[in-house]
This record gives sequence, C-alpha cells and structure tokens, in this order.
Amino acid sequence: MHLPYFVTFLLTLCIMKEFQAQPVSQGTIKFKQTRYIEFENMPSDMPKSQEIFMRLQFNKDQSLYDKDPDHKEEVNPNDNSPRMFRRMREVANKIIYKEQSSGMVLEQTSFFGKDFLIEDTIQVTKWKISAGEQKSILGYTCMKATFKDSTQNLVAFFTPQIPLKWGPDKYGYLPGIILELQSAQLHIIATEIQTLSPEIKKPEKGEQLTRKEFDTLREQKMKEQREMWGGRGNEVRIIRN
Repeated sequence: MHLPYFVTFLLTLCIMKEFQAQPVSQGTIKFKQTRYIEFENMPSDMPKSQEIFMRLQFNKDQSLYDKDPDHKEEVNPNDNSPRMFRRMREVANKIIYKEQSSGMVLEQTSFFGKDFLIEDTIQVTKWKISAGEQKSILGYTCMKATFKDSTQNLVAFFTPQIPLKWGPDKYGYLPGIILELQSAQLHIIATEIQTLSPEIKKPEKGEQLTRKEFDTLREQKMKEQREMWGGRGNEVRIIRN
C-alpha cells in the first residue's frame, strides 16, 4: 500500500472509530438541490438557477431519493418559462432507489411526458479522500472527497457518524453518508437530518427498461427533435464551469 493512501486510510479509520459509540443506521435527510444554468446567447432575464427540495430515506440495505413531500412548491398556471426549464422540472421528479445487497438501482423518471422505470447496477465512484479537510454540517463532522474525470469535477463532504454508503441523487459509496455535493452545475446540501425508521418502497411506475435501452431511446428522441427544429433546434451548450 502506498504511504499517502495508508495515511488517509488510518485517518479515516480513526475518525470513524471516534463515532462508533452511537452510529446512525437509518433515517431521512432533507436536501436543497440547486442546479445552475448558463449557456450561449442566454436571455438576460432568464433565471440562472433552479432550486428543488429533496429527501433521502435510508437504512442499512436500502435508500430512496425523491422530492420532499413536506415542501410545497408554488405552481404558476401561467408558466411561460423556456421549454428547457420545464423539462428540467420534469426530470427533477425522478425517484432513485438503491439496494446494497443486490447492487441494484431503479430510477423512475419522466421523458417527453412518458414515465419510465430504468434498471441499472450501482456505479462505484473512485473518490479521493482528503482526510485532513473537515467541516461541520448540521452538527455532523464531515470529511472531504473529490472525483474528477473528463466529464465532471465533484467535491463531496461525507460523515463517518452515519457509516453507510448512501448519498443524494446517484452519488455515494464513501465510508459515510454524503451531506453536501458540489460541481459546476449542481450544489446539494443537507438541511435536516431525522433518525426515525423510514418506510422505503421501490418505485413501480413506468415502462421498465435497462439503462442502455433508455439511453438509446433518449438519443433517438433528441435526434428527432433536433431534426424537427433544423440542426441544433433548441439544444444549448452549457458554458458554466
């Protein structure tokens, strides 16, 4: 084992051991999720961010990430926001279920007005833990982890006080639940933590497809839309980084 990795492992182990007296193994975490949008020729009066409120229900074997039913969203019947924003709100209604024992992920989502149930396997992110960088979120001591590849640059803060591998959205697989996640287009931050046992149910709504099948369908529909709108259509290129 290389020395830097060994030191990181020892520091992580020490911090986890410090909190083993009262580990949390079930509960609900509420999140504020902000997505940032900026693209070429963007109208000056268009909002550059969109907020939604989510929750993560979890136990040792299961997690469920969906919209927080306790947060009442104001609906504008005269909504004239761009098509892209309306589609983003539609995507925000997705539900992500994960099961540790089987390694299964189920994502319930809407696409062009139709519901789909997408089956996949849990993808393990190769995080790099910075054991010396810590912060407190809602009274929980969190450690920093980062991941970078050709498509994304992520910063996560996870807490060994909840020693489970869950996290918001599709993220997780750290030695503690993720309470904050940052990227150029996304910021997710925990706003409340409850430790009561939740009732977790698998999503069941929609046509069932594999991830590969859904990605193929999505690409076909997007291609048809680009052709209908002539070349690029209403496609945008995100420039925020």
